Amino acid sequence: MNLREALRNKKKSVTDMNHQANAWRVYGEETLVLFYANWEFNSSNLHKLLDYLSLVDKLVVALPKASTDDTIFRIANLQVVDGIVLYESIEECMAGFSGAKFAFEGTNGPALNAELKARILDL
Repeated sequence: MNLREALRNKKKSVTDMNHQANAWRVYGEETLVLFYANWEFNSSNLHKLLDYLSLVDKLVVALPKASTDDTIFRIANLQVVDGIVLYESIEECMAGFSGAKFAFEGTNGPALNAELKARILDL
């Protein structure tokens, strides 16, 4: 696999990323899905990624479907990011993950049931 293929493989559908997160969980690795409403490439966001990664083993960034290819490419190039998913609805995206933890940056978490609320991390 070359670098281009590796970067493309970071972006997956919610279903495929859930399968990947479950595979990581088999090996004892926890996954965090970090929802961004609007990603900006700045030092503050990069530090937050490192902070979140210190709490879990795998970091997946969830971006709105309207995100530009440039934004997705920049995030895919970050070594601390293990995956990228695009969402239309935060609620539907969260429901697609069976065991991951969740965090929100620049967006409020939706109204959730108790099981999903228990899986939210706050810095």
